[in-house]
Amino acid sequence: MIKTVIARPLLAPVAFFCLAFWSASFTSALSDRPEPSSQQSASPTPTPVSSGLPVVSPNGKLIAFSSNSDGADDLFVISADGKEQRQLTHTPESEGNLAWTANGKEILFSVFKDGTSRLFAIDPNGKNQRESAKVPGRAPTLSPEGKRLIYMAGTWTATRLTVSLLDGSNAQQITDDSSIAWNNHWSPDGKRIAFTSRENPQSELAVFVMNADGSSRHHVTRVPAEEGGAQWPVWSPDGQRLAIQVNSRTQKNTAHIWIVDVATGEAHKLAAHTEPYLDETPSWFPDGKRIAFQSNRTGKMEVWIMNSDGSGARQLTGVQK
Repeated sequence: MIKTVIARPLLAPVAFFCLAFWSASFTSALSDRPEPSSQQSASPTPTPVSSGLPVVSPNGKLIAFSSNSDGADDLFVISADGKEQRQLTHTPESEGNLAWTANGKEILFSVFKDGTSRLFAIDPNGKNQRESAKVPGRAPTLSPEGKRLIYMAGTWTATRLTVSLLDGSNAQQITDDSSIAWNNHWSPDGKRIAFTSRENPQSELAVFVMNADGSSRHHVTRVPAEEGGAQWPVWSPDGQRLAIQVNSRTQKNTAHIWIVDVATGEAHKLAAHTEPYLDETPSWFPDGKRIAFQSNRTGKMEVWIMNSDGSGARQLTGVQK
């Protein structure tokens, strides 16, 4: 039985894409991803090994992440000090939409095929994998109390969100398909949902917040146009801030993590840089003082950690022990 969930969603970037459905360098196609700014070239060149989409455990000691080091995007876990790493899945499918249960005893992930997502739970040691739910859409994400799912359906450019119980009953569509609705993340109290959308088909990507029933939808981020599109919102543990990623439209292959005050919309950029690299897919530590994220600042996508003010960045995966 699935316990209360600390969310994370789904997914992001394996071939240096630059965002909105696919996060910049990492192709696990099974969860919500950032939007590509360029086309993937048809080439026999092997996909570079990439690791990303980190999700911090409730006690802050472990980080689940996705990596294609075994060919497909599989689920891994690493200690927050980087000393211990374990591969949990070994499948040809891509696992995405990672999350931890609130007690930290299970990791959740989903697999999408033929219009249906299956949600699985697995122990952090790789044992006791089991299917927990099945929905007619992408990126199923459990609510904090563990009784509801939100998932995406429709096309990538005309997405509708649905909330249902775990068994699929009481399904309620909470958005229409007039725009996009990606990267959905429950607030810690389960009363609100943050997601990526647009004001209209021509406007820039932005982060919105709405009530869990779809009411009171409003634009939260007011990122300057020259900075780019905002996406991938993740609530802070106290529910007062969102960590987001902003992908530059003026400098290719460049993205930053930003912190946004939900009440005021005030935002600030973390670890500002002018070099063309990507800082993406943030995940808060439970004390709100650190953030795990993926970055290709050393040449390939890996999991990193920094303080929530942008200082003290250090690489966690892909480091020679």
